[in-house]
Amino acid sequence: MKTPQKYLQRSEDEHPDVGNFVQWYILELNLKKKDISDAMKILPTTLNQYFKNRSMQFGILWRLSQAMKFNLVMAIGEKLNIPFETKVEKELRTELAEKVERIKELEMEVGIYKRLVER
Repeated sequence: MKTPQKYLQRSEDEHPDVGNFVQWYILELNLKKKDISDAMKILPTTLNQYFKNRSMQFGILWRLSQAMKFNLVMAIGEKLNIPFETKVEKELRTELAEKVERIKELEMEVGIYKRLVER
């Protein structure tokens, strides 16, 4: 009797079936499977086979993301519920903090000018 491979065994914190995940995003984004398979230079039947896979090679996810013009890797990462901030988000957060500080300074200046005008 053949024992199942460990990566195929289910656990409590199981990852979602990647094939279902990809198929759901294709539907959600109103994409045509034919366009995706054409962009990937694969047969539509091959694309449909991907949807049946519980896991998927990174290279396939990469090519699917490019064909879909949607970052599947990021979408999968968001499902992990582990806080993560991209380089761009960090830069934007820093820029926002600087702008908030500048607004406070300008509001203080406006308050001073208003008091001067009232005199």
